[in-house]
Amino acid sequence: MSKLFRTAFFFCALLILSSAQARAASISAGSIGPDCGSCQGASYYLEYLGPVADIYGADGNSNDTFQFKLTVDATNYNGPGVAIDAIAIKVSASVDKVTIASTNVGGTWVPTLGTLNQDGCATGPGSGWNCAEWSVVNTASPAVVPNHVWTWIFNVDVSSPLFVNTPGALSSIKVEYVNQAGQKVGDLVSEKVPEPATLALLGVGLSLAAIRRRRTQK
Repeated sequence: MSKLFRTAFFFCALLILSSAQARAASISAGSIGPDCGSCQGASYYLEYLGPVADIYGADGNSNDTFQFKLTVDATNYNGPGVAIDAIAIKVSASVDKVTIASTNVGGTWVPTLGTLNQDGCATGPGSGWNCAEWSVVNTASPAVVPNHVWTWIFNVDVSSPLFVNTPGALSSIKVEYVNQAGQKVGDLVSEKVPEPATLALLGVGLSLAAIRRRRTQK
């Protein structure tokens, strides 16, 4: 085994081990931006923080509520908006209830089972989407942009498996930017968020492929 191969193999093993340790601790995070199709210079992070106390007892399952943290790093946001007015995450195909555990924005954010569209949070099941919207109509929220980092922590009671535990499934996020009058401007951010484990395995595959090419060329 060549020195190059041993070094690459050791590096790949560390990546896999790190990913496994993060998953074992029930914590994982995915990110996208600032250069994705609708990111507008901002970066978006979705973290799985693990199970929490049940928020929906009607389904008879007390172990199906999980916490997620959405972070919007709008430091380099370059769109036309002045604030974030609504955000949404999709971490499972179906959801029973959602609450907002905390946010560093302040004020009141109203959680809704439903997706986020051009008119804000839409009511209804929303195929697993969970939305939260600034409560004051026709006024921009305190989540001003750019040059700020904002976070929202969701408690989500699911009725189907989490995407973080489903091979090939990706969580999704949406973010709406508004003007001073609380009216949507610019793109509605709508992106899938790759899991770090997926990225680590992709890196392993690319590294091994590169090694094979080099060995073949010798």
